[in-house]
Amino acid sequence: MLDKIIKVIKSNNNITGYLITETMEDSSEMFFIKKNLDMDRAKSVHHYAVTVYTDFEEDGTCYKGSSQTEIHPTMNETEIRKAIDTAAYAARYVKNPYYPLVEPRGEYKHPAAGSFSGMNASEYMNKIVKAIYKYDDFQNGGINSCEIFLNRVYTHVVNSEGVDADYEHYSCQVELITTWKEGGEEAELYKWLEYSEFNPDKLSEEVREAILICREKAIAGNTPALGKVDVILTREAVKELFEFYHRQSMASSVYNHNSTWKVGDHIQGDEVKGDLITLTLNPFMKDSTCSRGFDGDGYPLEPVTIIECGELKRYSASNRYAHYLGVEPTGSIQNMEVKGGKYSEKTLKSEPHMEIAAFSDFSVDYITGDFGGEIRLAWYYDGKERLPVTGGSISGNICAAHNEIYLSNELQKDNSFEGPMAVKILNVNVAGV
Repeated sequence: MLDKIIKVIKSNNNITGYLITETMEDSSEMFFIKKNLDMDRAKSVHHYAVTVYTDFEEDGTCYKGSSQTEIHPTMNETEIRKAIDTAAYAARYVKNPYYPLVEPRGEYKHPAAGSFSGMNASEYMNKIVKAIYKYDDFQNGGINSCEIFLNRVYTHVVNSEGVDADYEHYSCQVELITTWKEGGEEAELYKWLEYSEFNPDKLSEEVREAILICREKAIAGNTPALGKVDVILTREAVKELFEFYHRQSMASSVYNHNSTWKVGDHIQGDEVKGDLITLTLNPFMKDSTCSRGFDGDGYPLEPVTIIECGELKRYSASNRYAHYLGVEPTGSIQNMEVKGGKYSEKTLKSEPHMEIAAFSDFSVDYITGDFGGEIRLAWYYDGKERLPVTGGSISGNICAAHNEIYLSNELQKDNSFEGPMAVKILNVNVAGV
């Protein structure tokens, strides 16, 4: 099928280049209501994402137009030709400044094969289910519903310049709804877990923690209107916070004027009272579903430190935007590693603060640095008592606060992120119920 697609592309004189991504995905899925299996199914998907390019010149300016189409294995040559010709026609109206496609650069490195490699899906699914429900034995609450997806994905990238690279990776995704009822209304929380390695103890403990957090929400009081208070972020919110630094350091953000950062900038300021940030992109991170040896353009990947001790060392740059800015590409890497700070999590929590355990939604504006979210569960420590609270929201701006941000020296691992277990930000707005 791949040869047939390339043959059709080469027959169109308007096409000057192409990028084809072939994907084959085998998935086993199980759906539970409480502990009862509601659905068990498997699926297999095979498709081709084809991008065609047209190089042209207008008024002395060179452009590279592009357009993407999907090709399915059931399509005949006439259908393929129609889809390709339509994409080629559309590409002529896209005026991206010219850039070269990725060329072959020797052999690709690949992440080490994980524990799911060569898996027997049925056997692993049974083990996953056993690990998820290991601690689901509480009287007043537990797992209300659970969806499990075990995937094997093969990806093959070829382009018109001779790139030909492939890899296979595995992922286990668990979607949980936990509930707990204790006196008043029933509390409910959502949890998403994702792994590329099977670690039953880690999975069991994370599910148990999700249930216990739901129990805390059930007995929590209303969040008081505190005004400005020190806030400690944990879990998923920490990953989302550091994604701001990743996005601001991207060459694409700089080119599109969404970032003003320049290489050599001390991004936290010249007089930093807190911890200095060091951020590394690691395409070979263990137990990450985003680990791979090359990106979507076929560019070979290597670990690279983007921010070191608060200084922007280089841009995170795809092949296209590296060309635009005249910098060396890093390729597109999704895995982030952030170094821990000077103090322990216990020390960070020793003074009055609000620790957020779960948000309805925590978001960061990757351009302005504004952040905020509605509190599902937090613990307020006034210096004497630590009380669970719910409702209300927090808001702030990371650019105004990161000259005095504190990172725990204990680290957490959340799929494509490895970094501080807790982050303390001073003087964050906390609105009560």
